[in-house]
Amino acid sequence: MKKLIQNIFSIRNKEMHKVITILGLRIAFKTEKTIRAINEYVDYVKFLESTMNVIPVVPSFKPAKTFNTHLIAFYLPQFYPIPLNDAFHGKGFTEWYNVAKILPQYTGHYQPHLPIDVGFYDLSHDDVMKRQIELAKQFGIYGFCSYYYWFSGKKLLEKPFENFLKNADLDFPFCFCWVLENWCRKWDTGNNEVMIKMEFNANEADLFFKDVLPFMKDDRWIKIGDKSLLLFYKLHKYPKDEVRKFVNRLRVLAKENNLNDLYIISCRTSDMFETGIYNSNPKDWDFDAWVDFPPHNLRSNANHAHNVPIKEIKGYVNPKLKATIYDMKKYIQNETYKNISSPYTLFQAVFPSWDNSSRCAETGCSIFEETSPALYKKWLTYCIKWTQKNHSKDKQIVFINTWNEWAEGAHLEPDRKNGYAYLIATREALEECSD
Repeated sequence: MKKLIQNIFSIRNKEMHKVITILGLRIAFKTEKTIRAINEYVDYVKFLESTMNVIPVVPSFKPAKTFNTHLIAFYLPQFYPIPLNDAFHGKGFTEWYNVAKILPQYTGHYQPHLPIDVGFYDLSHDDVMKRQIELAKQFGIYGFCSYYYWFSGKKLLEKPFENFLKNADLDFPFCFCWVLENWCRKWDTGNNEVMIKMEFNANEADLFFKDVLPFMKDDRWIKIGDKSLLLFYKLHKYPKDEVRKFVNRLRVLAKENNLNDLYIISCRTSDMFETGIYNSNPKDWDFDAWVDFPPHNLRSNANHAHNVPIKEIKGYVNPKLKATIYDMKKYIQNETYKNISSPYTLFQAVFPSWDNSSRCAETGCSIFEETSPALYKKWLTYCIKWTQKNHSKDKQIVFINTWNEWAEGAHLEPDRKNGYAYLIATREALEECSD
């Protein structure tokens, strides 16, 4: 309340002709607009107070069950300290720092996203992943696709899955998605404050393959048919001839190491609209398929038929907030997601929610408002049915972004507001689509 009073005083004007009373203080104001601003700020403070005691939804747990359609959740390993993050962000930094520091940026804004059940975990400990796997199996998740950070032989955040590889009790399918972006302090993957620069080199295929081979040889590695699954994120940004050279070499190495072949999926991202790659044939790059990667492909893309509508926020808004706010409710209710297609092999993907303001509220973020477990379930159900109709049995896969991207508000893991509701919705969608 002290902060509220300070803000009230900061907008007083010397030319005053209206008088109102707030918190027992008689203060004069120049315009109706100023009065409205004060009222909006009071409503915002009341909203903050109302979010303090949210009681999460807790389910009646059902036995784990196997489904014909496989849901693979992307997985973020950045939940334990590493020297590079210590140097640029401060000693002991993990993703939880971003998650916990944010406040709601406007009236009704759901932040911060605070975990329950697994809690504020440290992924360097095996027991954390053990509980994650228990939850994932319980609610129908088939496997994890972990982001893989590899920079010409230097690896980041590799410890959780190195521990996983050594622990046979962590019985869960997995694969990797190599992220080909700069590692930046400001989370924009651009050229500002680069911590490690991504420099793709087609001649490093042998070095890359050597690092991933021990994982691919593990029985838990996900396969499509008899081919080991491998994903790439933004490999298409590099020259096509170089990409083909790199990928072809990986396939040769796989066969030489008794892996038969690779099944390679590349993520379709927003920049592909600008370059004309979006509807191209993945075979032109020696990929086997595309996978959509929302919220890429949903945000104000040029010549794009399925953008999410912009949402107008009424009430108090932090004047420093730099955000585009989208209306996910309209997008799903209007079934705009049905426009997503490709003449070539495409895997569908969904997200439970999205809001990366905890990373970049004042530098430029995207917030998808009006998300809910019910709307997510409707979207996921469509994607499962579309997959059952359009893909063969060995390709019955839908991706989810993500299991635990907490700083981007995209997580299936339970939180204080929704409890286990998104996990419940996931299993219900699978059950309703089962034979």
